Amino acid sequence: MTWEVAVAGTLHSDDLTTPAGREDTLGGSAVYFSLAAAGYAPVHVNGIVGRDCAADFRRLLSNPNIDLDGVVESELPTFRWHAVHDFDRWVTSDESSEPGCDPEWQPALPGSSRRAEVFFVASMDPRLQRDVLDQSAARLIGIDSMTTFIQSEPDEVRSLIERADVLFLTASELWALTAHEDWRIAAAALCGTGRLRAVVVKHGPLGAACVTADAVTEVPATPVAKVVDPTGAGDALAGGFLGYLAHLERADDATFEAALANGVRCAADAIVAFGTAGLCGTRAV
Repeated sequence: MTWEVAVAGTLHSDDLTTPAGREDTLGGSAVYFSLAAAGYAPVHVNGIVGRDCAADFRRLLSNPNIDLDGVVESELPTFRWHAVHDFDRWVTSDESSEPGCDPEWQPALPGSSRRAEVFFVASMDPRLQRDVLDQSAARLIGIDSMTTFIQSEPDEVRSLIERADVLFLTASELWALTAHEDWRIAAAALCGTGRLRAVVVKHGPLGAACVTADAVTEVPATPVAKVVDPTGAGDALAGGFLGYLAHLERADDATFEAALANGVRCAADAIVAFGTAGLCGTRAV
């Protein structure tokens, strides 16, 4: 029987501008992750959303493999993110946000999420990450972070990494965490920290790599006809990676290469349309 997956992350309303145009979409780390992972295994979603968008999210995530019992509805508006993507440097050249209901979330994971064998803790305030980790009995834990938290709370981020099996970061985030300019050296040095076994390094249009203490596996990006919107690609990659391992009911070095290939494929699905439209057509295994 396939392992079950839980995710703790965000459900956001996004105002996105790319060279392909501008659109309002539904997004957030928990959304991109769950749509990708649901092609492989049952997913339990945990996060907070405003009543203004709750019904829209429930329609978007209406999938027999996605459980929304851990999604809290607030009277405050949904977090709103405004971003302009720069396709030359593959960064956001301008962004702003309206926090809405996000600051009031006090995670209380339902039993189904607590018992899930696989748990992904998306990038968010390290205190929230610790809170949800304390509630999970997962045998396989993946965690993400971002430069702003690594720089402002480095000790807290490092202590959380020690509790994860797989860490998902970009090369620039690895540099901020370790001060190593070579991402391979930086990632390998982290392996063996606490229970950490692998670091998945997200390279955007160049694909991704999985680094363990003994090996470096690199997978190029899946070719697409046109990149429309890169938002959520990293969370989709994590969903494909961890969802594939849940499907196999295995989490050893021998399965990481295939998991990475599936994650990269999910990232490609995420970037071919605005928001989650590309992922909604992702085929199940």
